[in-house]
Amino acid sequence: MSETISLSIDLDALIKLAMSFQQRRKSRAGSALENHLEAVFGAHGVTYSRTAVTENNLRPDFVLPSIQHYRDATFPATRLTVLAAKTTCKDRWRQILNEAARVEIKHLLTLEPSISENQTAEMRSERVQLVLPLSLHVTYAATQRPWLMSMRMFIELATARQL
Repeated sequence: MSETISLSIDLDALIKLAMSFQQRRKSRAGSALENHLEAVFGAHGVTYSRTAVTENNLRPDFVLPSIQHYRDATFPATRLTVLAAKTTCKDRWRQILNEAARVEIKHLLTLEPSISENQTAEMRSERVQLVLPLSLHVTYAATQRPWLMSMRMFIELATARQL
């Protein structure tokens, strides 16, 4: 006597579940990157606010020197810094463009090697400064490297602006 087992698979539900797992993993990686940045900032005495609310209920990853300074209209905008942290950029870097209206140049830290020249040219035109660990600079074209900012350079900028 032979029995046949019929499996009914809801492909849409399976894909949705797999995407949910993948999104949770990416979210954990992003949070871990932010946690590492907090440790770096603490080690260098850099003050910041993490995921504080700016205009239109937006939440940049880091506002430096603090969200209180950002909200103080008398505090010079030239001394404010916003840093977004994304393990990979893809087209998501555009999300940061309107996160803090008072800050003219947004900084974006990523761990993504060798972003295309077209993409970095677009970032430059949108006033987004790419920040990368120095070890990743070599993965970028020679024409891109002078524009890239290292983490050390970012820390020096943030420290100078908070004084």
